[in-house]
Amino acid sequence: MVIKEYYEHNKLVDFYISRGIEFNDDKQYPHPPILSYIAEVDNQFVGAITICKENDDFILDEVAVIEERERQGICTAMVNACIDRIETEYGDCKFYLVAKNPDVFKSMGFNIIQREEAPDFSECFSCPDFQKKCFPEIMVKILRKK
Repeated sequence: MVIKEYYEHNKLVDFYISRGIEFNDDKQYPHPPILSYIAEVDNQFVGAITICKENDDFILDEVAVIEERERQGICTAMVNACIDRIETEYGDCKFYLVAKNPDVFKSMGFNIIQREEAPDFSECFSCPDFQKKCFPEIMVKILRKK
């Protein structure tokens, strides 16, 4: 597997949508992306991740892997690549996400927090289905300068 930096963020939107990630009708990221990575296996695209910055903190805005490559460590490898980059380049900060599958992120050191403890970074929070029909967890990982 190869993880590569990727800066054509908008070209990833249709892939994210195809994997069930919600976007507004205009297909715009809710926050300006600063970093994306793509994963390839045998020179074939298998996944992507996009990170945004909000004030001094970072947000894992989108992450997805093609269905036939799920549960093979690709998501973990992409998240770890982002964590390494953020810790090296930016230092001490918080890294937030909204997880539909929190167990994946718990294994990477993210902790569930209450909605009130998180900045207002996700459109999930204003969705009428949030905590009624859809029950994602808000999570954070404290990053330290390497």
